[in-house]
Amino acid sequence: MKNQNIFIIVITFLLLVGCTNGFEDINTNPNQPEEVSADLLLATVISTLANESAQSGWSNGNIVAQLVAKINFTGFDRYDWGSESGLWNTYYDILPEIELILDSARSEESKNTSYEGMALVMRSYAYANLTDNWGDVPFSEAIKGDEDNFKPVYDTQETIYAGILEDLRTAVSLLEMRQAVLGGDILYDGDIDKWIKFANSLRLRYLMRASKKMEVGNEIKAILDSGKFIGSNEDNAVMEYSASTQIDSWPVSNGRIGGFDERRLSKTSEAVLKQFNDNRLQRWFQPTDNPMDDPSLFAGMPNGLSEDNASNYNGGAKNVSRLNQALFYDSPNAVKAAIIQAAEVHFIFAEAAQRNLITADAEMFYNEGIRLSFEYWGVTQDITAYIAQEGVAYDATLETIITQKWLASFLVAHEAWYDYRRTGFPSVIVPGSDNVNNDMVPVRFLYPDTEQNLNNENYQAAVSRIGGDNINSKGWWED
Repeated sequence: MKNQNIFIIVITFLLLVGCTNGFEDINTNPNQPEEVSADLLLATVISTLANESAQSGWSNGNIVAQLVAKINFTGFDRYDWGSESGLWNTYYDILPEIELILDSARSEESKNTSYEGMALVMRSYAYANLTDNWGDVPFSEAIKGDEDNFKPVYDTQETIYAGILEDLRTAVSLLEMRQAVLGGDILYDGDIDKWIKFANSLRLRYLMRASKKMEVGNEIKAILDSGKFIGSNEDNAVMEYSASTQIDSWPVSNGRIGGFDERRLSKTSEAVLKQFNDNRLQRWFQPTDNPMDDPSLFAGMPNGLSEDNASNYNGGAKNVSRLNQALFYDSPNAVKAAIIQAAEVHFIFAEAAQRNLITADAEMFYNEGIRLSFEYWGVTQDITAYIAQEGVAYDATLETIITQKWLASFLVAHEAWYDYRRTGFPSVIVPGSDNVNNDMVPVRFLYPDTEQNLNNENYQAAVSRIGGDNINSKGWWED
């Protein structure tokens, strides 16, 4: 009996040892890797940032640029602004995933200069939106939680812009090594040439934004001479919505139709579109719903009205044009998530030439920018006749260029607002009669409350530097 007990003990010990050896291998699920690969992360980064561009354009970008007006819940249209903390969180929450791509792409085991370059492009875009919306923001010390830095300093906008432009230059150099892209590129399907054009086009955008504060002509001219920029709509940095599921369709089309109908044709854009007989009017909006009206009648409403004044304007909602319902019901064909398009790039070159920053044919670039915008939206119109009209025909003035760039910025994040802050054009943008900001168009969002509560010392330093945490404190590039 004693020998039998000893035998049982020995067998039990051996079983325990055997179960322990290789325990991690046995209990590791090969279908759930501990580290997510760069290609999977890249797809998430692209979809998040491209979708946010379309969402920002829809929610606030078109409104502050007075391409559309609000008929309900008019607070934002009246400049009753808060922090837009959800937008802040979207950008900062995606940055750690970009850093993971960079770590993977730079490691000896999985080094890939193309993924590193693409990650730098997307990181530059995220930080540019952060600083253009809020001014000084965490940059050099951001996303350092793994180093126990949960209270990052706020860098100046000038410093951030220098970093963004340097990262984009580095990205181009890395992409030009042309290492194979193995997956995850839902923007260009691994086409390195288009990524290089994308990186250079973002450089053009940010160089022009900073053009009152730094010499940019030589770099703009170098990009122009290289030919490596978004020159056609086939090169656009645009993510298409497939609408095969709710996950990858335009979120607006999954909302309620009542929310969609809160946005209406603005009298500001109505006046310009009708003055120029611009068929983008019919692409973006639809005739009024009043059965007594002419079925071809398009009617806008002023921006910045109070709730009561907006809902009762012109006799009520039936007398104000809604946005084209195709944008809601046919989003795969009607809406794409655009980060930057060929039209914008051509207007940048036109402005650079008009301001003598470069030597080039401003009129040619301007006219091509118009044509590309019409082509992008699938609008049928005689472009030659359109361009020949008074008010559209190139007249060597900056406002003419920016007015067409403003129209071409429909649904492209806050780009039209940034241009207005930088140039004051188009001059038809004026605060609504019921605005609550002393008849001034705001130039930034407020910092999130979480920054005041959790990073107060650095928050206070930034607020002191920019002249106060209010919506009228101008940034470095617009002073």
